[in-house]
Amino acid sequence: MIVYFNSKFLHKDDVKVSPFDRAYLFADGAYEALRSYNQKLFRLNSHLKRLKHSLTELSILFSGFNDIKTIAEELVKKNNINSDYSFYIQISRGISFPRTHHFASDITPNVFAFVKPIVDNRKQREEGVPIILEKDLRWLRCDIKSISILPAVMVSQKAFSSGVFEAVLYRDNFITEGSHTSFFAVKNNTIYTTPLSNYILDGITRKVVLELCKENQIEYKEENIKVDELKTYDEFFITGTTTEVTPVIKIDDWFVNNGKPGVVTRNIQKLFNIYTENFNE
Repeated sequence: MIVYFNSKFLHKDDVKVSPFDRAYLFADGAYEALRSYNQKLFRLNSHLKRLKHSLTELSILFSGFNDIKTIAEELVKKNNINSDYSFYIQISRGISFPRTHHFASDITPNVFAFVKPIVDNRKQREEGVPIILEKDLRWLRCDIKSISILPAVMVSQKAFSSGVFEAVLYRDNFITEGSHTSFFAVKNNTIYTTPLSNYILDGITRKVVLELCKENQIEYKEENIKVDELKTYDEFFITGTTTEVTPVIKIDDWFVNNGKPGVVTRNIQKLFNIYTENFNE
């Protein structure tokens, strides 16, 4: 695999990262994960806006936003990918020695990126998936897409070990989001999702779903979803860059809608699929 590292395209085994990179010492950095439809990066501007937000909040100086699309396209060519792909880019604060918690303002960031073919998830999207609920033990700035995601990794691993698709998180009695997805509920044909705050990430697919609701006169509300009221809802689904729109058919030991994807969820899936099939930005 050919990857990108600091203006060079290298074999992945030839990339050398200093142990004094603050990403290694402090998880001091931010990232974005994109995908393509029709081999065009999906909602690139939205991802770049979110990346700028993350880097600004972390006070990481980076000026190469205009190069990101070219980096992705060059990686696709060098890796001979002829299908849709995912693109990962990570920007760390850079190397700082000796190790100190504080940092200088003139550190040069390290930039790393790679691409890989999209994994086929049609089975999950068609049949729906089980999830588990877990306490949200992450830090309080989840609006920053920081590489410091160990709590999310831990609950994601628990979900994997439990044979379910995702772990959806809650603080006190309120749903926040999944370990790598946004969470939606449906009641009486109205779609509900947690409002944006420092507790959740501004999901790109989440944004698209709400746009589709508005364009197609589907009622939606950005309201908190309470854990102890989950069984009063009719349907659930999760969204994400590679998850797309995926029905939730089981939460812990409870089968939602008799273990079948709901009608509203199917409609959102249909609208999303039409949108992405015709995507050509």
